[in-house]
Amino acid sequence: MKVFNQCVFDGFVSGSTAVVYSDSQYNAVLGNADQLSIGGYTAQVTGTNPTLTVQVEQSFDNVRWQNRNAAAEVAGTTLSTTAETPFSGHDGDPTTRPSLAFARLRIALGGATPAGQVRIWVTGRDQAEG
Repeated sequence: MKVFNQCVFDGFVSGSTAVVYSDSQYNAVLGNADQLSIGGYTAQVTGTNPTLTVQVEQSFDNVRWQNRNAAAEVAGTTLSTTAETPFSGHDGDPTTRPSLAFARLRIALGGATPAGQVRIWVTGRDQAEG
């Protein structure tokens, strides 16, 4: 059952060493869902060979964070510098990994001097029967 659908990041990201996170006000909401489906797009991207990586991180105390899955949910997607680039990802089967109380998205660009607008929505699903 769908629990929520929310825009959790809407901002400009610049630099291959910069890591940004989804807004912390959504950490508890993202953590309440068994599965997260990620979708969004980039626009006005600049740089040489720009890529986007989005990784779900989770925490039991909202302070110490770990990757929810071994591989990033959006892993090195090549971005266009002439058009919007849609992307999507999914955090996998909740029966094969633990889900902690809080979750967030770690967002990073790759390539040489990348920059661009990134907008990300997350749909949370609960696998509980009821």
